Amino acid sequence: MKKPLAAARSVEETARILGSLPLLARLEPPSLAAIAAHCTVADFHAGDAIMQQGRMSTFADVILDGEVDVFVDTPAGQVRVATIGPHHIVGELGAIAATPRGATVIARTDLSVLRIERGSLMGLIGEHPAIAAAIVGELGQRLYGMNRSLAYLTYAANALGRDEYDPAILAELTRQPGELAEFARAFASMAAEIEAKKRRRDEMHAAAEIQRSILPRPVAMAGIDLHAEMRPARDIGGDFYDFFAVGNDRLALTVADVSGKGIPAALFMAVARTVLRTIEDADGDMAEGIERANRLLSADNAASMFVTAFHGVLDLKSGALRYCNAGHNPPYVLRAQGGSERLPATGVPFGVDGDMLYRIAETALRPGDTLFLYSDGITEAFNPGNEEFGTARLEAALDAARGRSAADLVADIFAATAAFAAGAEQSDDITALALVYRPGT
Repeated sequence: MKKPLAAARSVEETARILGSLPLLARLEPPSLAAIAAHCTVADFHAGDAIMQQGRMSTFADVILDGEVDVFVDTPAGQVRVATIGPHHIVGELGAIAATPRGATVIARTDLSVLRIERGSLMGLIGEHPAIAAAIVGELGQRLYGMNRSLAYLTYAANALGRDEYDPAILAELTRQPGELAEFARAFASMAAEIEAKKRRRDEMHAAAEIQRSILPRPVAMAGIDLHAEMRPARDIGGDFYDFFAVGNDRLALTVADVSGKGIPAALFMAVARTVLRTIEDADGDMAEGIERANRLLSADNAASMFVTAFHGVLDLKSGALRYCNAGHNPPYVLRAQGGSERLPATGVPFGVDGDMLYRIAETALRPGDTLFLYSDGITEAFNPGNEEFGTARLEAALDAARGRSAADLVADIFAATAAFAAGAEQSDDITALALVYRPGT
């Protein structure tokens, strides 16, 4: 509600308030008194809209008591850009130019303002031309400061895009008062977060490179066609595969899946791979090597992580495959003459119980048979309808790929999984290893 100035403050007191504003600070007392005499006082309740973005402006308000919030409408919604308190002016352009409001001003608390109408101010300029000179001079200074601030912000934004950002670029600007300084502080905070995310991204990429580097290189051994791939759901994963020669005529094979995701799983994966490589050091006693590996993975396991794993050793001359399946998905033996065999679990995952005993099982590969190892990222892949790929679809895809090379078989299974997922986000690591037994080649 507006009321005459005399009902609230004297002309002299009002002139002193006006003189404290940068916009009018250059004016002499007579000019300030003239403006003060034409002002009115308006009171508002908390939550009242004082000015509305987009509406034509006809006045400016000097806050006498209380606070206001300044909001700007954006495509992402309304954003608060400033909170303004007593003896500050809001909407000053409205007192000198008929332009649409650039922001919405809402009373944060109960509010009392000194209102300067544009019509009254323009009428005074003929009698007090110094008013126009002072306002133009102050607006010129503001424009200079704004251009300088925008130049700093533009330079900082470009530097951020070139990975050359330095917080010192905006240090001076963030210490200044006003809306642009508040924006500069918000920009600096955002830039710091972006830089931190870039560092984390670079660290994750480096970790992924290290993880890929510890996967085995393709092995050239007579009598087998072998191919393996691992596709992590994130930059780094908890799945891994391994294979290496044991003596001159045996091949060790491992596919494993560590519980959890991200860096913790990757670290435990690296440890598990190292430990499982020691299994074949037990003088031919696979059970002893398996149980020793389990004790090592169970010891000091404060994170209670575990790893499912299939570890086997293939005799390349006879085709005999001795293995331990520690809670892992049962691999498939695809028989060249038709049919298939699954290799079920012979113990619980490693890392659960250090005293657990493990059974060693055995099967035999015949010429042309294929051994297929995989992780549950394949069977537990989901499509947009939240259906699971499952064992039946995997078996159908394996049957369709029967007789293919190891590389083609793995590619076919990955393609079938991706086609089923139909663009749904991969939620788990996907690993597959195929070995075709071809003695005499």
